[in-house]
Amino acid sequence: MSAGRPTKADLIAELGLAFRRDQNRAQAFDELAADRLGINLTDLRCMDIVEQHGGLTAGELAAAAHLTTGAVTAVLDRLEDAGYARRVSDPDDRRRVRVELTAKAQRATGEIWGPAAEAYFSLFDRYTVEQLEGMLDLLGRSAAVQARLLESLENGG
Repeated sequence: MSAGRPTKADLIAELGLAFRRDQNRAQAFDELAADRLGINLTDLRCMDIVEQHGGLTAGELAAAAHLTTGAVTAVLDRLEDAGYARRVSDPDDRRRVRVELTAKAQRATGEIWGPAAEAYFSLFDRYTVEQLEGMLDLLGRSAAVQARLLESLENGG
């Protein structure tokens, strides 16, 4: 870092490091949460995806989680055995099956992430609407970059 006020390059480097450290802490948190729930990280990630979408088909879950349909079947079997997910008939197409989380899953994850959400949401109080919009813009752009990088790795790049 330069003497005095940091340069834009200094701040970008610092942000890159901060993102990496935050990602590592989030990964460690998720590992402990999965262990507490008695599942693995892939199952936990799939539970989160199902929760974010309010339920979805197994095929949609496979696509969103970047897993094969066979892998998702195994995930769903484990989550059903643990009492965290269930397969239900799609009301719009009885041939399709939707996946949804159970009340047990909602309670168990709420015990873990409820306090975390409260702590994180309190951080936002100090920021203006414009700053929050900037954060959302950054996260949206970051997600787009991640999607491109993920696609590249999936395609052998």
